[in-house]
Amino acid sequence: MISFFETWISLKYLFPKTKEKFFSIVTLFSFLGISLGVATLIIVMSVMNGFREELTSKILGINGHLKIKSAYSGGLKIDSEFSNKISEFDKSLTIHKVLTSQGLLSFNKYSSGVLIKGVTHNFFLERNILTKSISKEFIQDFKTNKGIFIGEKLKKKLGLTVGDYLTILSSQNYETVFGNLPRSASFKIVGFFDIGMYEYDTSLIFMPISLLQKFLDNNGKIGHYEIVVSNFSEVELIKTNLEKMLPDYLRIVDWRELNPSLFNAIEVERNVMFLILLLIIIVAAFNLISSMMILVSNKKKDIGVLRVLGISKFQLLKIFILNGFLIGFLGTVLGVIMGLSFCMNINEIKSFIEFFTGSSLFSEEIYFFTNLPIIINGAQIFKICFISLLLSLGATIYPSIKATKVEPINLIKWD
Repeated sequence: MISFFETWISLKYLFPKTKEKFFSIVTLFSFLGISLGVATLIIVMSVMNGFREELTSKILGINGHLKIKSAYSGGLKIDSEFSNKISEFDKSLTIHKVLTSQGLLSFNKYSSGVLIKGVTHNFFLERNILTKSISKEFIQDFKTNKGIFIGEKLKKKLGLTVGDYLTILSSQNYETVFGNLPRSASFKIVGFFDIGMYEYDTSLIFMPISLLQKFLDNNGKIGHYEIVVSNFSEVELIKTNLEKMLPDYLRIVDWRELNPSLFNAIEVERNVMFLILLLIIIVAAFNLISSMMILVSNKKKDIGVLRVLGISKFQLLKIFILNGFLIGFLGTVLGVIMGLSFCMNINEIKSFIEFFTGSSLFSEEIYFFTNLPIIINGAQIFKICFISLLLSLGATIYPSIKATKVEPINLIKWD
């Protein structure tokens, strides 16, 4: 246990007299180094958590958790009995027939590559990410095959409105007596969607699946079945069970197999960023060692007096360890406050800086999202605080042991 006397001495050493200004500056730098290290770690890890979660939820919201497709090329014939069999297997599963194709969008002088996704109107009613941004009137027009949906970002970019027509050239050609010619048709815009992910909002087009089948002339085939599970943690179990009931000509893949490099890169980047930013706290811990060594050097006479008065070496050890630990503890607390405050107002701070600099800090084209996503993980913050306090405590050990080596007889002899 640490007594009141030991705590009082530690606090006296923590806030020294004005004649010890140099020691005060070194201590201040150690304190601020720990604070900034903890705050930076919290901010960066929270942004990385938010980025991963938002990216995952948007990609899965559009593409589903599982995909059942043909083991061979050529697509699938619609099999209502097969769909019903999967639905009966697990009532919580949502299954959609999907057909995808690549194409070239053309409007006035603008042209761009797009991904065309053929779906039924139920797709928008059963995918939460789309239900909020598309009105029922738009969905009704889509249901009756009147036209296509495009993203809000593409709408603003080209100044489009409902009723405008877009020309789409398919990547699949058709044979004529004059050779292979690209498939081309004009489609009416009947609605807009807003996913909040720049890549999807500018280059994804939803088309009624029957309209896309007619456009591609693929004999009424679909590309694959997309399955959405209600409980994300059960994806692996559901996949394993579905594999047992699938015929040989079908195979099932999950979301990790569809986007392996992307999610692996995010995970690796998050771990690497944690290790790199941890170096800030480690450097601050070395500063703490320096400040503690200066303290021991400056307080040799005081240490001698304390030893003469009967303070044991163990008590001296506790006094100096407590002194250094208090610097680390207060620095960590301030770092947590700074980090959480910054996280809670990060988009306002971003807008403020962009307003005064006149430039975009986080371009939508590069970072996918219009706003910086933030997810504050309590367990992660506890881990950061624990590491910071552990390093602070470790930094005090050597200087504290050094203080116990001071022999009062030598100080009395020379002073």
